[in-house]
Amino acid sequence: MDFENGTHVQRAQARVGTVLNGAWRLDALIGLGGMAAVYAATHRGGARVAIKLLHPERARDKVDRARFLREKAIANTVNHPGIAAVLADDVTEDGSPFLVMDLLEGETLLQRWKAQRGPLPPAEVLSLSEQILDVLAAAHERGVVHRDLKPDNIFLTRDRGVKLLDFGIARLRLPSGQTSLAGLRAMGTPAYMPPEQARARWDLVDARTDIWALGATMFSLLTNRYVQEAPTVNELFFLRMTCPIASLARVEPSMPPAVVRVVDRALEFAQADRWPDARAMQAAVREALALVAVAPPPPRSTLHPPPRSTLHPPPRSTVAPPPPRSALASPSTPPPRSTLVPSRDVRELGALDGRSPSGRPQTRPSRTSGLTAPASLATIPRAISTIPRAP
Repeated sequence: MDFENGTHVQRAQARVGTVLNGAWRLDALIGLGGMAAVYAATHRGGARVAIKLLHPERARDKVDRARFLREKAIANTVNHPGIAAVLADDVTEDGSPFLVMDLLEGETLLQRWKAQRGPLPPAEVLSLSEQILDVLAAAHERGVVHRDLKPDNIFLTRDRGVKLLDFGIARLRLPSGQTSLAGLRAMGTPAYMPPEQARARWDLVDARTDIWALGATMFSLLTNRYVQEAPTVNELFFLRMTCPIASLARVEPSMPPAVVRVVDRALEFAQADRWPDARAMQAAVREALALVAVAPPPPRSTLHPPPRSTLHPPPRSTVAPPPPRSALASPSTPPPRSTLVPSRDVRELGALDGRSPSGRPQTRPSRTSGLTAPASLATIPRAISTIPRAP
């Protein structure tokens, strides 16, 4: 995570070295967000863990406090190895709740993306997405929607496994059919937010909301660009609420069609047009990965010069000498009529400049082999969005 707020950073750093409740020593600050700070910590018994500590001002808000503690219930409900386990929860002496979690070793997907300094390879993006979809499928089957999926909430372990982080604004459907209110005031992250969430239509937010966010994440990793950009957050929200996303093929024409199909369908404006669930998208990702893995690299150029040996002129001895003067036809004798018919080459030249073999203009241009007209923009169903800066 990035350390963005100077005041939060200073206060969080000041806690390093302190001991919570006489049991957990905070060794280092490893993450900081708008809700909480995350520390590498050591229990007095020697166990290494991560401590996620809610900011004091958030701890005084009942809704924020309930939402923070909801993360433990969600992690235990899903019970998938792709979600960091919450081992315990407690409250500090000053009243701030904290969670004791598995300590992960590796880097976030955002850190991996920044280190690349450009797009990630399609095969890598597909492989990571396949694992992410497995976690999402398990969560969705238990009524949990993440609602804030983005590169800095995806953790890559040292063995290249995937963990989804920060279920703080996740929505949990209760057995009664009611939806928990925890997190309803949170909007998520605009760069990866689907239209229904940008419009605050919480009644429409479902598993396809996470599918859109994953599609936006894949789009960014593959192109080094966000799906949309605008000068202000309000304008970005307006774009997201009203404008479909440009096809991945428009931004990266060399992208394999199987990859374009996966991402474009995930980013459909209407929820009904997206992948129906995480398992369906996962199957499509696996198919695309198989095709990308076996596809040969594209040639650098399709225009190869002929071998040099074919460029030599014919031997002089093969050039026939001119006929003797006596063999020439008399000037008064016209050539045979059949010799006046244009050759095939001449007819083709006439066709290329718009004339028929008879010399009259053609009513419509003839098709020329190897030349194709550019695709009409009307055949492209997506609106062109503004393409922003790299992260």
